[in-house]
Amino acid sequence: MVLPLSLPGVFAGTLLTFIPAAGDFVNAELLGGPNNAMIGKKIKDLFLAQSNYPTAAALSLVFMVLITVGVLLYARALGTDELAG
Repeated sequence: MVLPLSLPGVFAGTLLTFIPAAGDFVNAELLGGPNNAMIGKKIKDLFLAQSNYPTAAALSLVFMVLITVGVLLYARALGTDELAG
């Protein structure tokens, strides 16, 4: 009884945790070593250090599409399709 009623909250809480963590490059840069590869750090380096704007934009778009598809699949799996649009 309680779990089906709380699924929208579980859905929102998971998204509010996962999406910022997916693009977080500051913590990896400050806490990790040079061997850590995070997609947010790679995009930032492509934009700012290498000035490779087309590759950085394409990588950002692919990352956004993957996150969007993942969120939609997650919404469908939890049965919260009306929340996802």
